[in-house]
Amino acid sequence: MVRDATFNIDRALGALRERGRRSTKLKRAVLRSFMGGDCALTAEEIADRIGVGTELSPLYRCLSSLEEAGVLTHLYLGDGGRRYDLADEFGGHHHHLVCEKCSRIARIDGCILGGDAAAEAVAEAAAQGYVMSDHEIVLRGVCAGCRDVGDAADGA
Repeated sequence: MVRDATFNIDRALGALRERGRRSTKLKRAVLRSFMGGDCALTAEEIADRIGVGTELSPLYRCLSSLEEAGVLTHLYLGDGGRRYDLADEFGGHHHHLVCEKCSRIARIDGCILGGDAAAEAVAEAAAQGYVMSDHEIVLRGVCAGCRDVGDAADGA
């Protein structure tokens, strides 16, 4: 799914203002780095996209500010790093596919935890004393590109 860049950036910047945060050039650049459907980016990937060079301290402060304002959220997809994504309000709730060979991350639009499965998960959490606030689902496998490479190597 390709996101509508203007709509998401405008809403996110509006949310920043509503929450008493400034809209800086760096914040706008960070938000633009998520347009086009990309998600689950590391700080280094964001830095490469927006061209901030090797000094990452201002970028980390910016990411922290965007996260505190509820515009970005962080993800841990099991690759040892912290990744950032637009919060559900701006990027839509979604889950992720991760390739076990090349580490490519793909977006699954919408929530795959629905209906009876969601009710059962919430009931199980409540039975264990939890009050649900959020969830993440990460599916792992091998992407088509890695499968094609493997198939070509097998046929050689």
